[in-house]
Amino acid sequence: MEQTAQNLQELNPPLYIFLESCLNDKGIKDIPEALKNDMINDLSERLQQWLIQSVFTHISSSAAVELEKLMETGASQEEVMLFLQNNVPNIGKIFEQEMSKFKQAYLGK
Repeated sequence: MEQTAQNLQELNPPLYIFLESCLNDKGIKDIPEALKNDMINDLSERLQQWLIQSVFTHISSSAAVELEKLMETGASQEEVMLFLQNNVPNIGKIFEQEMSKFKQAYLGK
């Protein structure tokens, strides 16, 4: 439980709101706070995987190798984001589009 609370604290507010809206739009509203937090944490991990997979379709082969090495060495989220900002044109727009696709997939639409 402590791990989940710690992970949720690491989520920035817009991301938390996005993930919470995924649950709400799926009809998951009146549930215990601990369960909600567990679900948001799980969605956060799934979203991160979704975004990373999408990034690999937008970067060069050499940058993909560098990104894999960076992730294998346990780079922080900030380090990964800095790398992406420097190597993926329009990363913000790509993430925005991919988050929309993620939500549609989660909702089964």
